[in-house]
Amino acid sequence: MPRAVPLDKILTQGTTYTTHEREAWIIKKLGTNSSTRGYVKIDGKETTYIHTTAAPVHKTSSNLLGPINLGNLYLVVPPETDISWEGASGSILRVVGTKLILSPGESLEASLMDRFNRQPNEYIYVIEDSYSHGTDTAWTAGDENEVVSLTPKTIEKYVLDSVVMADISNTASAVSEGQFVITFYLDNNPLENITGDNINAGIDVLSMPRPPADSTEEMPFSLESFPIAVEGDHTLSIRCKNVSGSDISPTSGTSITVTVTAVAKFFRKP
Repeated sequence: MPRAVPLDKILTQGTTYTTHEREAWIIKKLGTNSSTRGYVKIDGKETTYIHTTAAPVHKTSSNLLGPINLGNLYLVVPPETDISWEGASGSILRVVGTKLILSPGESLEASLMDRFNRQPNEYIYVIEDSYSHGTDTAWTAGDENEVVSLTPKTIEKYVLDSVVMADISNTASAVSEGQFVITFYLDNNPLENITGDNINAGIDVLSMPRPPADSTEEMPFSLESFPIAVEGDHTLSIRCKNVSGSDISPTSGTSITVTVTAVAKFFRKP
C-alpha cells in the first residue's frame, strides 16, 4: 500500500515539473492568480481550464470561493510524469490533494490510472464571456441581450451544475436589485418559460455575485440542484435583460458591460 501525505504545492507558469519514480499526485482542488483562463497540462495533454475569478489561490473576503473543488473530475499525475500550468505569464497554480509515496516496484492502482487516461476528455471548464452594449448607449427597458453562447461539437457535452456568476459595469448609477436578470435558453427556448403576472423570468444579477465577497453577497448562485446539460450540436444561450421598467444609461464615454462566468463539467468522446 502506498503511503499518503498532504499535497499542497505551488506551480509557476513557464516551468515543467516531473514527479519522482515513486511519487504520484491526486489533485482534488486547484487555485490560480491568472486573470485569464489557463489549463493544466499533464503528460503533454490539456485538461481543466480555470482562472482566478472561479478558482482563486486562497479563500479571502474578496473572493469566498477559494480553490475550486474538482469532485469526481480530480486529476492524477502518475510517477515520472510531467505537469505544468499554462496560464498568464508569471502566474501560479496551487494544487491541493494527496501525494502517494509508492514502495519500490509498486504500481499505481488501476482506478487511478483509469482516471489518468480519462482526464484529457473529462474535466472542469470555466465558461466566460462578456457583452458590451455600446458606448454612451442606454439599455432600454425590456431589452434582452446574449452574453454567452455555447455550442459543443458533436462529440462533446457540457454540464453546468456549479457556480454561475455575473456582474454589470459602467452604469451611470450603481446597479440595484430588480434592474437586471440573467436568463438561460437551450436552442433558443427559455428554460423558465412560464411566469406569473408581474413576475420576471431569470435570476437577479445581484444574486449571482462575481465573485461572492463579504462586501456584496457571500452566497454564490449555483446550478447544483438544477443542472443544465448541453449536448453536442445544441446551443446554450445565457442572456441579460433590463427588467427595471426604465432605460438605464452608462457612465459618459463608456459602455454598459455584462460578464458571465460559469463552472462547467466538460466531456468528450475519445
